[in-house]
Amino acid sequence: MIQTFELETTTIETKFGSFIFHCFSWGAHEEDNILVLEKKSIKFAPLVRIQSACYTAEIFRSLDCDCHAQLSKSQQLIAGEGGYLVYMLCDGRGAGLLNKVRGLELGRLHGMDTSEAYRHLNIEQDPRNYSRVNEILSHFEFKEIRLLTNNPRKIDAVIGSGIKVTRHPLEIESTTSSAPYLKTKALKMGHMLREFRK
Repeated sequence: MIQTFELETTTIETKFGSFIFHCFSWGAHEEDNILVLEKKSIKFAPLVRIQSACYTAEIFRSLDCDCHAQLSKSQQLIAGEGGYLVYMLCDGRGAGLLNKVRGLELGRLHGMDTSEAYRHLNIEQDPRNYSRVNEILSHFEFKEIRLLTNNPRKIDAVIGSGIKVTRHPLEIESTTSSAPYLKTKALKMGHMLREFRK
C-alpha cells in the first residue's frame, strides 16, 4: 500500500502513564490528522479503541453523553495491558461541530433526540468514514485486534479492511443526563448497550 500520510511521533506523560504519541496527517487542516496513543503490547491481538472527538464532553465536560468516560476508560485499559487508542479529530460523529450544535439546539427547543435531529438536518446518523483509520491499522500491521466498542459499524469497518475483530465492550453506566442519548444510540443506531436492551 502506498503511504498517503505524514507521520510524526513523540512520547507523552499522562495521568494514566507514559504513551508513544503518533500524529498521522493527511493535510493542512486539523481534521486531516488522526492521533494515536500507543502502549506496547506483547499480545497477538492488541486492545484497540477508535474514538472520534467530542469536544463538548472531553473539553467542556458536558454531561449529556458518555464520550469523556469512554475516552478515559479506554486510556486506562490500554495503559494497563497495552494497545492503541486511535483518535479521530471529527466531532458530531463526523458531521462537524456546526451541525452538532444545530442538533443540540433542536434537542433543546423541540425535544428531538440525536437521531431525529440529524434526520431533520438531512445528515446521516453516523457519517464517519474509517478509511484513514484502516490505513493506520495497516501501518501497524495488525492481523487481529480486540476492539473496544459498542458500535457495530466500527466493527464492520475494520473487518472490511481484512482484520479479524473480537469485540471488547466499553459500556458506561448511564446517568440521569446521559440516559436519553445512550438510549437513542441503543434503540435507533444499533449500539450494543445491555442497559437499554433488557
